[in-house]
Formats: sequence, C-alpha cells, structure tokens
Amino acid sequence: MKFLTGLSQKVNKVSQAVLIILFVIAFLAAVYSVFSRFVLQSAFMRNMLPMVDFSIFNFSWIEELIRYLFIWIVFIGIGMVYKSKEHAQVEMLQHYLPEKMKRKVAVLVEVVNSAVFLFLIVYGSSILKFTSQQISPSMGLNMTLIYSSVLVCSIICLIHAVVNILGLVTSKDSKVGTAKTGTTEEMPI
Repeated sequence: MKFLTGLSQKVNKVSQAVLIILFVIAFLAAVYSVFSRFVLQSAFMRNMLPMVDFSIFNFSWIEELIRYLFIWIVFIGIGMVYKSKEHAQVEMLQHYLPEKMKRKVAVLVEVVNSAVFLFLIVYGSSILKFTSQQISPSMGLNMTLIYSSVLVCSIICLIHAVVNILGLVTSKDSKVGTAKTGTTEEMPI
C-alpha cells in the first residue's frame, strides 16, 4: 500500500512538472505565432523594411504544435484531477445512503473506473498500432506520439484508482470522506 501511494504521489508530481513545461511551451508558441502574424507581417513592418521578407518568420507548424500540446495537457490534467477528486461527480446518492453503504458505493465506483481505465489501456495500445502509419501534416510527427496521450492518461488514472480502492478497503474509518487514499482532499462520491 505504501509503495502504491508513493508511486501515485510521484506520478502526480511528475505530471505537474510535465504539465507546467507543456503549458510554457504552448504559451510561448502562441505568443510567437501572434507576434509573427500581426507584427512582423503588418503593413507597418513592410513599409519600414521593404527589403526584408518577414514571411519566413511565420512557421506553419506552430499551430499544429500548440494543438498537440493542448491534447497532452488535457490528458495529463485528467490524471491530476482524478487523483485530487476534483472532477465532475454525481454526489446526490452520497447524501441519502447510510454510512456503511457509502464506502461500498465508493469502492464500486472506483472499480468501475478502473475497468474503464483498463479498457482504455488495452484498446488504446491496439489503436496505437494503427496510428503508427499516420503522419501529421505540418510537423511530420508520427501520430502515435499524439494518440499515446490517452494511454498515458489511462495508466496514470489506473494507478490513482488502485490507490483509492486500497485506501477505501483498508481504512478503519467509517466515513468515506476521511479514508486515507493518498490524497489530501475529501473523497466525495
């Protein structure tokens, strides 16, 4: 249990670092794209320096890079949000169940989530075989790199789900919201 909790926390910290790096790259690429399009290619710059062709500074692949970075940002963010239990949830059932049933329902929800993550891992890896022949139009990247974000997200979420299940099953506390699952937040259903 301690190993998995530690693994979950380390995966979350690495996810946070990667997310920050990807956000910074996406931000810088977006700023450069706007600058090159609206400043370097403006009529003012053409009149000031007519001998310079500023169109060479407008890279067509930047928009594609930003799109792919946002795909990775979203899927890495899903794992982080899942760990902290800040994703959208239906909590109405939790308020009407007795305390004994709350834990059982929470475990059931985590088991169903784990099954979905396993499904995404198995079938996501088989989809990667098909996408290995696809190349992105502007950057020339193998699309497996982009589609693997689903696989990475599913693995991250499965690690967090297993820790949540073990925390719910091994916890002696009768309240679901106070079970030790490696998170600092309450655990709503």
